[in-house]
Amino acid sequence: MSTAARRLLTLALVGVTLATGAPPAFADDSHADEDLVLRGPSAGVSQVTLAQAVTAVPRPAVSLPAALDARPTYQAGVSCDPVDRPGSTRLGRLLVDTYGTGYFGVSRYCNGSTSEHHEGRAVDWMLDAANPAHAAVADAFLTQLVAADGAMARRLGIQYVIWNRKTWRAYAPERGWTPYTGASPHTDHIHISLTWDGAMARTSWWTGRAVTTRDVGTCRVYAGQPAPLYTGVRTKSCAGGLPAAPPSTLPVVAIGSRDATNVKRGQSALGITADGVFGSGTQRAVLAYQRSSGLPQTGAFDKATWNRLVPSAVTAPPVTSPGPTTPAPTTPSTTTRPPVASPPRTSRPTTTLRVPAAVVRPLAAHKRTVLRAGATGTAVRSLQSTLGVRVTGRHDAATVAAVKRVQARWKLPQTGVVDLRTWNRVELTRYPWLGYTGTTLRSGSKGPGVVALQRALKVGADGQFGPRTAQAVRGVQARYGLPATGVVDAATWRAISHAAR
Repeated sequence: MSTAARRLLTLALVGVTLATGAPPAFADDSHADEDLVLRGPSAGVSQVTLAQAVTAVPRPAVSLPAALDARPTYQAGVSCDPVDRPGSTRLGRLLVDTYGTGYFGVSRYCNGSTSEHHEGRAVDWMLDAANPAHAAVADAFLTQLVAADGAMARRLGIQYVIWNRKTWRAYAPERGWTPYTGASPHTDHIHISLTWDGAMARTSWWTGRAVTTRDVGTCRVYAGQPAPLYTGVRTKSCAGGLPAAPPSTLPVVAIGSRDATNVKRGQSALGITADGVFGSGTQRAVLAYQRSSGLPQTGAFDKATWNRLVPSAVTAPPVTSPGPTTPAPTTPSTTTRPPVASPPRTSRPTTTLRVPAAVVRPLAAHKRTVLRAGATGTAVRSLQSTLGVRVTGRHDAATVAAVKRVQARWKLPQTGVVDLRTWNRVELTRYPWLGYTGTTLRSGSKGPGVVALQRALKVGADGQFGPRTAQAVRGVQARYGLPATGVVDAATWRAISHAAR
């Protein structure tokens, strides 16, 4: 006799009715603060007896094909995108409606751990293993789910489940139930993790068509960093051997984070309201910045985004003994020039300037303001001054035309409206070096980053980091009390951006 049957024999005779009651509290600390929204049965679903519940069978939405969906592979959560996916919500609703008990939740805010909840691909069905009626229902469902090597699990797009200190894997059904030793014993809920096909309700249970080519979902760009947000079906396997992310001393911060200090830091750098709350508005602003900057669109303040957005927090590479990968000087004059010493200490009290804590962004104070035709005020005057048009203080026709030219150059919609993306592009058009403040430049460097540097230094912009550019860099370093290395690191960029104003 199965465990479920024994529990049924014990309880059915007393006519137990499975009431849902109030949403249960979490029994383990690992879930207590993760903002899981719990939902009960659909309106109109009546309570059932235990005898009815343990004999209930979930019904598919359509006629099932003879073929099973492709055997799943393990798809770990790699992004921070806590949006309830349609297949996840439909599965949760199917369970509480079919068995007439429990509550379910899907998404949780990211907390630095790996979880499909962070992508809306996991369902927690709140059942209490210490409650005999709940345990009987759980056993009944799981027996059906894993039967025939997990045929139902494959049709639903389930990759694994965890319940009462045990786990079962649809991608390895031959292993059966094995002990689970994670931080949560999962005695207060069944955890059901879905593949991307299951989460998006593309499997045969919902469509009547078996999945033959798996959607592998989104893929990381940098090792250990959040992946870009999911945008659609991807069937090509994710690449291995990923590069390290650009450096930053700041931690990864994503939607729902309670790290108010770093959320405010990022919001201030973006020029939006710095309230320390990482909500959907902040996520949209981060995504807009990442799109305009050519960064992975993770929606999080990840290392690559911090590196570009707050270069003052970039860990500067050593400037002494640069190693064999550092390009050698390319002209004879650089090898014969005598070493340049730091300015004498006696001159520093009157000539040394303070290095700013962050890169100067001239339009940062206005970026939370949206300007439309007819707008007036200080933000309009700053915009006009930056665009090089007559400063009238009114967003007039000439200003609208200048804005549209900038939008056309950067391939933005030519609306003439100055939103965050347009503010950023206006700023980069006037101050192009702001796009390279996360890049270390030195003698021998070439390209548009060097051109932008040379424009900031007001030296000939030929794109070649030669002796004249190095001399100008050392001059700024001396003025700001930095080691006169000629290497443009994070601190030197801050000094250059300040001096360029």
